[in-house]
Amino acid sequence: MFSKIKKYVIGFFVLLGGVLIAFFSGKDAGRSKERTKDIDKKLDIVKKALKSKKKYKKDVQKVLTDKKKELEKIKKSKPKPKKKSAKKAHRRLKKIGRGKK
Repeated sequence: MFSKIKKYVIGFFVLLGGVLIAFFSGKDAGRSKERTKDIDKKLDIVKKALKSKKKYKKDVQKVLTDKKKELEKIKKSKPKPKKKSAKKAHRRLKKIGRGKK
């Protein structure tokens, strides 16, 4: 009877020793490396998305500033209406008036 209990006690200590050795050896018991790789991949995807959004934002800002500059150029370079002399306007009115009569 004592020998059966002795086997169980020795087996328990051997199992406990094996668990402790496995724990302190530093080897992973699960798939944590795969999980960290997946997390790293997701982080890379998020970083790329943020970069592309920042780049898109910069591009949009650049386009808007370029359009604003072009509109200001057009506004400044708009040809001013020519001033007609009073004599030319008087002659024109005479011609228009004669045609109506």
